[in-house]
Amino acid sequence: MKTITALTFCLLSLTLFPASAGMLACSHPELCKLAAVLADENHLRDLETKSLINMTGDPHEYEPSTAEIKALMSAPVLIIGPSELNPWIKKIHFQRSKNPALKTISLPFEKKMLDSYPKALAETLSHFWLYPKIYCAFKHQLTAELKKNGENVTEKNCDSEKVEKELRTALLKIKKPLILTHDALLPLLASLAPGEQIVAIKGSGHHQEAGIDAIKKMYQALEAPSVIWIVESGINVPQNILNKIRPTDFIIKIDTANSSNTKTFSVLTELAQKLTLAGEKK
Repeated sequence: MKTITALTFCLLSLTLFPASAGMLACSHPELCKLAAVLADENHLRDLETKSLINMTGDPHEYEPSTAEIKALMSAPVLIIGPSELNPWIKKIHFQRSKNPALKTISLPFEKKMLDSYPKALAETLSHFWLYPKIYCAFKHQLTAELKKNGENVTEKNCDSEKVEKELRTALLKIKKPLILTHDALLPLLASLAPGEQIVAIKGSGHHQEAGIDAIKKMYQALEAPSVIWIVESGINVPQNILNKIRPTDFIIKIDTANSSNTKTFSVLTELAQKLTLAGEKK
């Protein structure tokens, strides 16, 4: 309701707030970082990117402000990701499509992206910066769309295998169950270490809370004398669950919602390093 009300207000006030020109805007910070990677690789110093959303934590729990919706509605060129990343973007995309002066670059999921993780929800996989193969596929899409928009960009090599190998090596040395506070990483880690006990407490559905099945799997994991907790910043988990962390457990704190600058796969590289340290801990 909040988003619908704000969107209605913005439609009435667009003439009072003219669009600024010369900017490549995005509906999520990671989309801008992807565009910035392409700009850096092609030495396009004049290609400016700006995320119109000031987001922290889980994108599925975020609702844009009136000012943010206004900016999204009026941006001359806007990059949007799959609707599963920002459920509220569909209404904005529809309204923008009525104005031929506005250009919207859409990066939807392709079937082959989802087929890489057949048991995963699209909402989970929409954390595309945590999935090297999906990230590279979106990079390919964005390159093609920017070319259509008149940008002189050439796609460089996108290596999804190196960081996956680093994670796989670290996971296979751990020999302990993993408990994640959020399922953003679950399909990736499960695909790299099939058969290992990996549990996620919260899902990626819009405002989704911890379910009975997830709590049950958490208790099963805690039957082991020691587990590794991956505690993600910005993810609200009930304190009574965090109270289950024991002195024998190992805690990895990581921000899965924000990559560092434009360094590709920086979150996953950091995770691989911390998992390696956890595997070395007796």
